[in-house]
Amino acid sequence: MQNNECIYICEQYTDYQEGSLSTEIKARVEAHLASCSPCQHVFKELSDVLTNLQSLPKKQASPDFTANLMSRVESLNSVTPLQKFYKSSYMRVAGYAIAAGLVVAIGLNMLIDPIAPMNPNGPRGFTGEQNTENTQQESLAEATDSSLTESEDSLQVRSTPINSNNQSLQLVSDTK
Repeated sequence: MQNNECIYICEQYTDYQEGSLSTEIKARVEAHLASCSPCQHVFKELSDVLTNLQSLPKKQASPDFTANLMSRVESLNSVTPLQKFYKSSYMRVAGYAIAAGLVVAIGLNMLIDPIAPMNPNGPRGFTGEQNTENTQQESLAEATDSSLTESEDSLQVRSTPINSNNQSLQLVSDTK
């Protein structure tokens, strides 16, 4: 096809073959076909196809073919009870309820999360203790040393060694 006129003429093929074109359009198609060999070729090919189709042997369908076909189509279009429930408003409400529950659960988790609390003044740690800023950093040994708070040291220097399983331990102090 070469241009819009060729396209228009080829679109008229079926009506031209059936003889249902108005006299004006039929004259236009015939005038174009007389001068356009590509459109003549298209019309000839389409005519050959129709001739071959019409020469095929006819097949007779069973008398209940239409009824069987329609019942199969209806069964494919029918909705199962599970599909009805899935499309029902109950399912939408359940979906909204689950979504709302998730939002509440996430919100509560963010509110009371012991690891990363949103509230800087809220409880910290797993036991709810409050951490206060210390200007003086204590080491673990200093924090657990009982000798800092007591007048006497709980460890007594002994002159005799402690023996256990063929091993000996003697406590030594640098203060006398």
